[in-house]
Amino acid sequence: MNEEMKTAIKARLELLPNIKTIIGKLDEAILNSFIEDALSQAEDDVFTEKNIVMSATYLTAHFCHVASNENSNIQEQTAAVLTVKYFDRGGSDDYLTEYLRLKRALKANTSSIRFL
Repeated sequence: MNEEMKTAIKARLELLPNIKTIIGKLDEAILNSFIEDALSQAEDDVFTEKNIVMSATYLTAHFCHVASNENSNIQEQTAAVLTVKYFDRGGSDDYLTEYLRLKRALKANTSSIRFL
């Protein structure tokens, strides 16, 4: 993997407020492994050099989010004597959702992949 891409992904992760806190808690070796895994997966999903950093950033953010055991998709219901917590969206998060959206756009032969 290209070191320039890894550096770009780390820089982008630092721009995401929720993830910045999480990556500060992770060991550097773990973060590097997540970045390498995300780049490999994005490459397997046929993202090109033009858009692989953007997609791999979201996938890395998802990996970090899961590893931190912090999930913003926990829903809570409270009755008079009972509280129930459950995961919404099957434990997915916004970072994985965005990666999958980019992947669908790529497969639809979109000439460019952009934020909505």
